[in-house]
Amino acid sequence: MLRALGTPLAFVGLLLGFLLAVLIQAYVQAATARALGDRPAFRRLGGIRRVLDPFGAVAAALGGVGWGVTPDIPLRSRGRIALALLSGPVAVVAAGLLALLAFALVGGPAAALPGIGPSTVLRGIEGDAAPVFFLALGLELLGVAALALVPLPPLPGWRLLELASTGSIGWQRARDYLVEKNLGVLALLILLILPLGGSTPLLLGIVDTAVGSLLDLFA
Repeated sequence: MLRALGTPLAFVGLLLGFLLAVLIQAYVQAATARALGDRPAFRRLGGIRRVLDPFGAVAAALGGVGWGVTPDIPLRSRGRIALALLSGPVAVVAAGLLALLAFALVGGPAAALPGIGPSTVLRGIEGDAAPVFFLALGLELLGVAALALVPLPPLPGWRLLELASTGSIGWQRARDYLVEKNLGVLALLILLILPLGGSTPLLLGIVDTAVGSLLDLFA
């Protein structure tokens, strides 16, 4: 995100997109959990400070996309937990598509959307103020939603993987390393920030591909 400082409105769009994404995701997940039977879900949430993960914020600042806090969802049904977890990223995707619709409505070239992702903004974009802002906003929202489904802790994608796990000894060992020893967070930071073997960090490239493929569907 900091790499976009040369284009102030793009930076503002990325920053606002990240903050909106973590808020929307957490509150929609909590609202869905409450609707499915977890009555105290909202009381476990607070303002932006309660849903902003410090490591996720660092990842967003240095790598372009990051993550927020996933609320605890103590529902008994695995299906209901999965539904609550998925509701957050889906809502963020909807918000991102609305932002890109605004991009087109204010004069942005819709033909330029297929195949692009958050790193497009980080590399620098030009254009009128409004299209630049909405493009950065929309791509950041979509990027955070795509990242949320990566199966590494503390992302919702990891929680979904846990639901499908068998509880084997191998799984418990992997969980100990990734969760208890925080290697999952370390892996996320490395894969999002460091360009290992290429010009774009591996995980950011995966997010770009996911966002670009989604936009291809609406081309």
